Amino acid sequence: MSKKYLFVHKKTLYNKLLGFVTKKGNKTVALKIITSAFFKVSKNTKQSMNQILLKLFFKLNSFVEVKKVRVRRNFHFVPFQITLKRRSYLIIKWLTQAIKTNTKNISISDKLAFEIEQTLKSENSKSLNIRNVNTTLALANRSNIHYRW
Repeated sequence: MSKKYLFVHKKTLYNKLLGFVTKKGNKTVALKIITSAFFKVSKNTKQSMNQILLKLFFKLNSFVEVKKVRVRRNFHFVPFQITLKRRSYLIIKWLTQAIKTNTKNISISDKLAFEIEQTLKSENSKSLNIRNVNTTLALANRSNIHYRW
């Protein structure tokens, strides 16, 4: 058996974040951005990177997602349960959305560090707002669950 089959590529939250930040195949720049952001957050919170990622996952974790379903020429918002893989994707997506909407004139690593700190403190974080909108939309459309098939 070759070593190629023995190697298991772990898709952790950190690796997914690295994949999201990577632009035009330049992984080293993305790695510098993420490590500097986590270094700033760990310096301020006095926690390791793994603890920060775990707390970030628990803060932004969501069990439902709302999708549009078309029934008889009408669209309905229907809540669906999501898997762990989809949850981790949504967490990273919400973080990157919050970073892109941030209009401050600072570097991307500073924006990422600021967003992570705000999320961990549960203060007016944009990614937490996106998660809350998703949850309230799912709760408001519980009556449409029967369209899920």
